[in-house]
Amino acid sequence: MKQESSMLHLIVVTVFVGILLTCSIFYFTNLLVEGESTVAPSCYDGSVFERTDPLSAFQRTVYQHDSSLALIREYQYRLFGIVSGNTVIAGEDDFLFPVWDEAHHYSYVDDFTGKSAFTARQSAAILAELERRRTAYEALGAEYLLVVLPNAQTVYSECMPAYYGPISEQTRLRMLNEYLYDHGYIYFVDLTDELREAKSDGLLYNNTESSLNALGFYHVYRAIYQRFSDDVLANTDLIQRKSLHFYQHRTTGKSVAREAGLSDVVYNRTVSLSNSTKLNYRYVYNAGFAATTILLPFYVSSENTASPELLLQFSNTWDRLQIEPYFSNTFGMVTYQTDLEEDPGTFAAAAPKVVIQFIYENELSLLLPEEMQ
Repeated sequence: MKQESSMLHLIVVTVFVGILLTCSIFYFTNLLVEGESTVAPSCYDGSVFERTDPLSAFQRTVYQHDSSLALIREYQYRLFGIVSGNTVIAGEDDFLFPVWDEAHHYSYVDDFTGKSAFTARQSAAILAELERRRTAYEALGAEYLLVVLPNAQTVYSECMPAYYGPISEQTRLRMLNEYLYDHGYIYFVDLTDELREAKSDGLLYNNTESSLNALGFYHVYRAIYQRFSDDVLANTDLIQRKSLHFYQHRTTGKSVAREAGLSDVVYNRTVSLSNSTKLNYRYVYNAGFAATTILLPFYVSSENTASPELLLQFSNTWDRLQIEPYFSNTFGMVTYQTDLEEDPGTFAAAAPKVVIQFIYENELSLLLPEEMQ
């Protein structure tokens, strides 16, 4: 009996030493081959091994190493459904939500819980700015419309962790929408309700980034199209959903997954428009920040048809590219501008009858004067 026990102890010790030696060889080899390039800024707990002695070098290679941290993050997410740090929220159905937008000094969590609504003074300033834009474009012969694309956690609020509770009735977008409506301003479109209703059609947002996919932008296009006058609707053709084909495929996790260090763990469920979609338009101008398309077989101006020339302005190029097949296959001439700033040259070339600006919910502070942002 004693001999069998000793043999068992020997086997356990041998296995343990083997594992230890294997790990040591792996990390030392990795250090020699890849060097400091694979050393992370800090360990999982935020500590840093700064000394250069052999023991510190070994500890840095084991604990402050990109591969080690990636392994910890992966199994932390797979086993417990959580992410490290305080910049990303792990939601249901593999949704990853951002916590903070540094560029616009915006807290997604504070807004979701109703702690970030604009003050009465800020709301009044936004109303004044929107009236200024509308009046300026009206003087140039164009109608103006601002369209707000809601955050992913606004449309998919049920995927936020339960400890946040239901989405607040006092979010920044909801309260601003009510303020503008109460003051008679009707050229502001909040697409939250339309996109929530459209979820039954499929996934509308990227699950690893707070941004719309191709199917989501189809429903944005549809919601805006239905707001045009009866004359426009009678002289243009809405692209029917049944005529379009979308496909979903897995791609590397987008910006929020990268922020969490999980881009190779949580894949993005990307929804794209099929390549078989007929593009019944052509470019007449394409210079990076601006592009103009005309409907085939030839362009007929709004002087002879009720199809208005459009100028669509976006804060990023990818959104513009995703929505282009819908508007350009519907309206005679459409100009796309990847900038929300008023550009006299672009406007003159576009000669629009309608100007539509698109911003995301987290970008609403752009409507404030600089000193109030």
